[in-house]
Amino acid sequence: MIRVSLLSVAAVLAFAAGTAPSAFAKDGVYTSTTLGRNGDVTVQTTITNGRIADVKVLDWSETHPIADLPRVKVPADIVKNQSLGVDVVSGATLTSFAIINGVRDALKQAGLNPADFSKKIAPQPKLTDTVEESADIVIIGAGGAGLSAAVTAAKAGKSVIVMEKTHYAGGNTSVAGGCYNAADPALEAKQEMSPQRRASVDALLAEPVRSKLHGELIQKVKAQLAQYDAKGGKYLFDSVELHALQTWKAGDYAGNLNLVYELAKGAPEMQKELAGMGFKWNSGTEQVVGALWPRSNRASNYKSGVGYIDTFLNEIKTKHLPVTFIMNTAASDILMKDGRAAGVVGTAENGRTFKVLAKDGVILTTGGFSANVDMRVQYDTIWDKKIGNGVMTTNVPSITGDGIKMAQKVGANLIDMGYIQLLPTTDPYTGATNHAVSLTTGIYLNTDGKRFVNELGRRDELARAALAQPGHKFFILATSDANKIDKEGRNQYGIKVADLIKSKKVFEANTWDELAEKAGINKENMKKTIADWNAFCRNPVNDPFGRVSCDPGVRLDGKGPFYATVFTPSVHHTMGGVQINGKAQVLDTKGTVIPGLYAAGEVTGGVHGKNRVGCNAVPDALVFGRIAALNAVH
Repeated sequence: MIRVSLLSVAAVLAFAAGTAPSAFAKDGVYTSTTLGRNGDVTVQTTITNGRIADVKVLDWSETHPIADLPRVKVPADIVKNQSLGVDVVSGATLTSFAIINGVRDALKQAGLNPADFSKKIAPQPKLTDTVEESADIVIIGAGGAGLSAAVTAAKAGKSVIVMEKTHYAGGNTSVAGGCYNAADPALEAKQEMSPQRRASVDALLAEPVRSKLHGELIQKVKAQLAQYDAKGGKYLFDSVELHALQTWKAGDYAGNLNLVYELAKGAPEMQKELAGMGFKWNSGTEQVVGALWPRSNRASNYKSGVGYIDTFLNEIKTKHLPVTFIMNTAASDILMKDGRAAGVVGTAENGRTFKVLAKDGVILTTGGFSANVDMRVQYDTIWDKKIGNGVMTTNVPSITGDGIKMAQKVGANLIDMGYIQLLPTTDPYTGATNHAVSLTTGIYLNTDGKRFVNELGRRDELARAALAQPGHKFFILATSDANKIDKEGRNQYGIKVADLIKSKKVFEANTWDELAEKAGINKENMKKTIADWNAFCRNPVNDPFGRVSCDPGVRLDGKGPFYATVFTPSVHHTMGGVQINGKAQVLDTKGTVIPGLYAAGEVTGGVHGKNRVGCNAVPDALVFGRIAALNAVH
C-alpha cells in the first residue's frame, strides 16, 4: 500500500507548475520590511495556492529615477518566473535586492521554502543586428547637461536623439543635492553684508591683475560696489562678475576665466528658463558646503537635483518636442566624416548595435570619471594617489569617463585631469550625499568633541581636514529649531529620518549629554564647543578657525531633540576633461576646433580649476548644455 499526503488540488497543480510548496503553506498577503540603499523598503507579497501571485512595493525612500525601474521590473519578473533568482537592475543593485529579500521573507512567513523559488533565470540571447538612425543633433548622455542641450535644440526646431548608457535619464544630476549658484542681487538682499564678507570682497579686488579679462571684471565689481556704497548698502552684495571672480580664485586661478565668466553670466539666464518650464525656486538663498557665498538656491517643488531632470523631461513631453531616447546603450565611438563629428556608435544591453548619424552636430554630455577608480588613481595630482578602492564616490556607477575616452580617440585635448574633488559631507556607508538632516555648513565636530576647521571654507580644505580626523569621520549637530526635517519626518532629500537613525547615520537624543553618548563623542568637550559656538553665533567675530558668519540655520541654542549626523569624505567631482572654448566646441591637441563636436558638463575641463565651488556643478552642466545646443543649431 502506498501512502500519499493529502494535498489540495491547488498544491498538486503548483507542483506541476514547477514549484514545491509546503503542505503547511498559508495563502495570504504578507508584508516585509528590508533594508534598501536609502532606508527601509516595505514589500507586500500575495501568496495564492502556494505560488507568488503578486508583489508590490508599498513604501520606500529609494532614489527617483534610478529606482523607478526596479520597483516595477523586479516584482514582475519574480511573479512571472516564480523565482527569487531574477536579475537585479544595473545601477540599482541594493534596491533590487531589497525587493527580492522582502519576497523571501514573505515566503518564510507563509511556510514556504525560499530555496524552492530560487531557480536561476536563463539570460536572453544577445542580438547581433545593427540599427541605423539619424537626427539633426545627437547627444551622448541624458544627464542635466544632455537634457538641457536636448530641450534647447528641440525648441530651435531640430530633431534630437539622446543615447544613454543606463536605464534612466538623469545621470549624476539626479543624485545631486540640487543647489544652484547664480547671482541674484534682489533675492540675496534679504541677507546682511557682514564686515567680514565685505572684507573678503575688498581683498579679492585688491589682488594682482592676472589677465585682461581679470582686470575688466575687477573694475566692474569696483563700480558696482561704489553704487552699492552710495546707496548706503548694508544688504548682501552680489553680481555676475563677483561670482566669476570668486569661482576663479577658488580654483587657484587654474581654470579658464572666459569659461568661468560664461558660467556666471549664463546661470541667472538658465534660472529664468527653468522657471518658465515650471521649476519653482525658493524665496531665499543660502550658503551650502564649499559654496563660499550665500547665493545658492534650489527648488521648492522638488527634492534634490532630480527636479532639473523631471522639469526637462516634462517639458519634452508636454511640448511634444522632437526628442528621442535610446536607453541602455553605451556609446563607444564618435563617428567622423571629412574631419567632422557625424554621429555615434553604441551597443545596447541586449547586444544590438546602434549607429546614429548627426546632421548638425554631436554633443558630448557623459559626465566625469569619479566612479572609475583606475582613472582616478592614474590622473590624480592632489591626493597622493590615495583615492583608490578605499574611497567611495558620491557618483552613480555609470560615471566612468566614457566620453573622455571617446573624445580622446578623435583627437580631443584633455586638460586639468589631475584635479579631483572630495566632498567632505557624505554618507559613511554609501558615499551618497542625501543623508543630512541640517545645513552642511554647521559645526563640524570630531569624536573628541572639538571643531577642527572653518566650515565655510573650500571643499578641498574641508575634505583634507576631515581625513585627518579619527576614522576619517566627523559630525554636524542640529536642534529641533534648526534642521532640514519636514512635517512628514523626511529630510530635504525625501529620506525618512527614522531610517537614518536606525542605520546609525544620524543620532537623536533629548539632551546634549545623551546625544554625545549615543554618537560616541567626548561629552564634556562637546558641551564646551557648543557653548563657544553659540557665543560666536551671537557675535560672529574672532573665530579661531577664521569663520566669518553664522547662519540662523546652524545655531545650536535651540530646543531638543538634538541631532548628530556622521560624515566622511568621498570622491565627488572630476574637474578635468575635454577642452572646450566659450561656444562649448571641443578643441584638439593643437587648440583647433573639432568641427561638429561639442561638450558640456563634467565631461569637460577648464571651468573649475583645482577646486570646484559648491553649487556650481548644476549651473555648469545646464548652462553649457544650452550653449552647446545653441551653437550646434546655428
